[in-house]
Amino acid sequence: MALNSRLLGLAFASADTLVEIDGEGRIVLAMGAAPATGHSPETTWTGRALTDLFEARSADRLKAALAGLAPGARSDPLDLLYSLGPGACRRVRVRLFSLPELAPHCSCALTWLGRGFELETPEARPLLTRDDLMRQAGHALSARRSDPLTLAFVDVTGLEQVQGEQLDRLTTRLHGALQAASVDGASASHLSGNAYALLREDPDASAVQDAIHNVAALEGVDVSADIRQVELTPGVDRQATLRAMRHALEVCISNGALDDPDVTFRKTLTRTLEQMDSFRAMVKARDFALHYQPIVELESGAVHHFEALARIPGCDGPESTIRLAETLALIESFDLVVAEKAIQQMLQPGYGLTRVAVNVSAGSLATDTYGEALMRLTANHGDIRKRLKLEVTETATILDLPGTQGRLARLRQAGFKVYLDDFGVGASSFDHLNHLTVDGVKIDGAFVMRACEDEKSRTLIRHLVEMCAGLELRTVAERVETGEVAELMLRLGVQLGQGWFFGKPEPQPRLDRPALAVPGRRRGAVESWG
Repeated sequence: MALNSRLLGLAFASADTLVEIDGEGRIVLAMGAAPATGHSPETTWTGRALTDLFEARSADRLKAALAGLAPGARSDPLDLLYSLGPGACRRVRVRLFSLPELAPHCSCALTWLGRGFELETPEARPLLTRDDLMRQAGHALSARRSDPLTLAFVDVTGLEQVQGEQLDRLTTRLHGALQAASVDGASASHLSGNAYALLREDPDASAVQDAIHNVAALEGVDVSADIRQVELTPGVDRQATLRAMRHALEVCISNGALDDPDVTFRKTLTRTLEQMDSFRAMVKARDFALHYQPIVELESGAVHHFEALARIPGCDGPESTIRLAETLALIESFDLVVAEKAIQQMLQPGYGLTRVAVNVSAGSLATDTYGEALMRLTANHGDIRKRLKLEVTETATILDLPGTQGRLARLRQAGFKVYLDDFGVGASSFDHLNHLTVDGVKIDGAFVMRACEDEKSRTLIRHLVEMCAGLELRTVAERVETGEVAELMLRLGVQLGQGWFFGKPEPQPRLDRPALAVPGRRRGAVESWG
């Protein structure tokens, strides 16, 4: 085999097309693969200036590289855009080599990347929010029986080298490319920073890679994209699976796990689905207990009522489990079983006058189901409705204030007393008080603790108490852990207190507990509230 043939074989092993140009940059030799039909290097390139083959920005970069190429030197790879004609191009990686014995001629090796594409990026729909992405996933899964659906995580690097108007153009092109690569051209979402997620029907991620590189090449920028994909399956309970997916996505983002998103998402999704099944089984089996913590009248030290607090097997505290249940919309059945257990306790001999408060998540009040079930539970025990109190938690998640107000109004009309829990957390507390008719508020424990050290917090609580008095609402201070805090709350006008100073939660309400004196309490008549 001739030496020239061997060298040619070696050259083509690392390139698709080989070109030699003269000292003026004109092509004197071209051979190899064509970038598209009608663009044969052998028949259409010879005699043309090499730079004429490329889009304007790419031509400028190529000219600069040729001008700076020293004899015997090899250039860094250049990712350029070859012109396929008006409005179309194809990416190509070009390497230049100046062989001294061929000077002033220069050798060029071209490797074609991706497919040809249009220069003008079509106008894209806005990127979805994360919630909208999950809703879109629900629609897409519902429309499928066996076709695969994947969630692609895309992390783009290299954008930091671009600024100003060029960054704006590139970002617009990038968003358009991601949308175009997604289901229905409208299933891409921005997660954080340069991280994105999109729903795809094609499990091959190369098309997304090509699209990102194409739009970057239009701006003359080299970027890279790390793409990880997870196949989505609807499972038996489609809505529950979607909620678990949303939770897994939030965990990926909040924990900064986007460096390895597919693994984190898959593990979190699997764990979440297992937790959902475990929680459902626990609720169905009533496999948890209630402990009862006294809520005391600060004026007299006497127990006013008890709060029923869940104790879940295997958990140091129920907060994280309950929070997950609220996130996954599993809380309604749990809230109902808590009420059922509390009612059973209240119906035991010797507890005929005991008053108990149970938590009800705002999510449980999003429909009529909870209220109707509670009415059925108490249908044969009218006095229970006057003794069972409802503490509405997670009020910040209320989306339908008029609907929630209507449901609370029906419960209050039936005899239940209603509190707003964790009052003072977030700017929405006062807005909720304006829209929801209730009987009392529980002042958030962190707010109460700050009042011991902070005059501003004390002033706010004092004004809150005055406002509640004007609205004929009871006030309850949470986390009253010491006599000092109890005395302060009494001085500020708070009526009821709850915390370890008065007693820890116990398996049954303690009816034999003597009144506990609050240091510095006032003497006189104590107003009663049913």
